[in-house]
Amino acid sequence: MRATVVLALSESGADGLRLDSLHRQLRTELGDLDEVEPLPAPAGPAPVEPGSRAVDPATVSAFAVAVFGSGGLTALLASLRGWLRRGTGEARSVRIEVGGDVFELTDASAEEQERLLQVFLRHVDGTEAPA
Repeated sequence: MRATVVLALSESGADGLRLDSLHRQLRTELGDLDEVEPLPAPAGPAPVEPGSRAVDPATVSAFAVAVFGSGGLTALLASLRGWLRRGTGEARSVRIEVGGDVFELTDASAEEQERLLQVFLRHVDGTEAPA
């Protein structure tokens, strides 16, 4: 099984440059996982409309990874939870999209995150209907 997972990072108070730095750090970290492969970035930035911001933080902070097998998804989620815990006092979140299903990890307690992750994993695997 190979799935494409789209990740969007957020950190309270972060500007486009900070989000770009976080994005690059996380991509590098995920590239070290055996069952996860960061996908190439798009060929170039989308054209900027006159009067709009040159850097859209939401665009900078989103990227895709290929995940191989259910072990890959579990490894990815464990890495993302670690990334959330390493925040520098600013609230962080990660929006995870798999096949149209969206899940957002925040600074919730480890117990809450684990419970929600298990529901999400069962749903993605097709063993549980969405709530």
